Amino acid sequence: MPALTGSQIVSAKKNVSIPYIPPEIIQIILNLLRDDKKTIAACTLVNHTFNLHATPILYNTIAFTSPHAFTLFINVMNDIKQRCSQMIHHLDLSSFSTCDLQKSSFKPQKFVTPELLIHILRSFSELKAVSISKSLEFVITLDVLKVLFIECKNIKTIDFCGCATKRFSNALDMFSSLIGRVKIESNCNNYDETTFSFRMTSQPLLSHLQRLSFHECPVISEYSIIIPILAHAPNLTYLDLGGCSISDLTLNFLAETNIPTNLSHLLLAKCKNIPSKAISSLVSKCSRLETLNLYGDKDITTTVINEYDLISILRSPNAKNFRTLDIGSSQITPLVLTTIKENCPSLQNLGISKAQITNLNFIKDLLMALPNLQYIDLTSVTCFNLLGYNLLNANSLLIDINENNHSIHTIEMNESLLKKIYPVDGWIINANYAKRWYYSCET
Repeated sequence: MPALTGSQIVSAKKNVSIPYIPPEIIQIILNLLRDDKKTIAACTLVNHTFNLHATPILYNTIAFTSPHAFTLFINVMNDIKQRCSQMIHHLDLSSFSTCDLQKSSFKPQKFVTPELLIHILRSFSELKAVSISKSLEFVITLDVLKVLFIECKNIKTIDFCGCATKRFSNALDMFSSLIGRVKIESNCNNYDETTFSFRMTSQPLLSHLQRLSFHECPVISEYSIIIPILAHAPNLTYLDLGGCSISDLTLNFLAETNIPTNLSHLLLAKCKNIPSKAISSLVSKCSRLETLNLYGDKDITTTVINEYDLISILRSPNAKNFRTLDIGSSQITPLVLTTIKENCPSLQNLGISKAQITNLNFIKDLLMALPNLQYIDLTSVTCFNLLGYNLLNANSLLIDINENNHSIHTIEMNESLLKKIYPVDGWIINANYAKRWYYSCET
């Protein structure tokens, strides 16, 4: 075969064309990469089409982890506002850290102020979600809350996490007083039982709000803060009160509103003062519920929910919609596992830590009855704590999962047990950021 000349080689290169990729395919590919900011940023430089689809993804969420990053953003904010104000939908301050400032004379208040936060909220009118953690709770004032909750009508999601100072509580208390509180009256019935009646004093002002989280905010009052804000947000679909100091009063109020009919996510993890009967009564009214988190605090020895009320929850008609269920530390018995098998066919994530299950076969049967399950928390389950049988039972479970090609890919267990299990058949041990230990398989 004769060799190609230089002119022929050049000609061949000129005839090569890049195959056409439909825009909708590009959009799908880029959406799969949305959490990889560096790759998305590189995609904006490929060509005009990629830039058109990648830029909104790149700017959809602006997140700050340090005062330095925040300062850089403020310096170029006017330019970003002109070019991308319609693209920014999520202001994420949940990972903001001041660790690097601990040993210096600088204070985070010099970098982030209430006035600056208000300026950002007003500058990006298409914001739909705002997340703030404890490192920035000092910036939450009454003026910030008025802009965040009332003025910015496009914001559907507000997430406070770990905010536990009196200043934060006082700001929310003033805000709830401003928007109008709920009148709560107690009465005794013929059986000497105390009942409560609730009456709104004003029209709802937060009907645009769909997702609300006060996760690990134990200082806020359920009477003067939580209940009033819930009363003004009748269209919530996501509610996280995990770690809050609430009682059955909050759940009884919710049960008398239309909120349960819209809720798809209800998170009450580590709430210490709620009777299991009140939880059962509320959940039975949540017809669209897909995620239910009732995980109990590991330091509390008493069970969060008793067997009877667990079964009542699991036998309610809406249990068939559960995709994520965490009842860890509750009174989980073989009968409870049987009820899960019979009524929760759609489960993908399940937490049953500290379950009182001594026979491994109950766990195996549960997994076989839930073909869509991808994650399970088996931390401190009795059959994995039995001296001399813990490692044997763990290995037996993994062999059973592999032989049946089960879809599950993550199992959470005690650290001491997982350290004894060797990686096998693609399963590896992972210790994550929260000091929780997993045995996971690549999917």
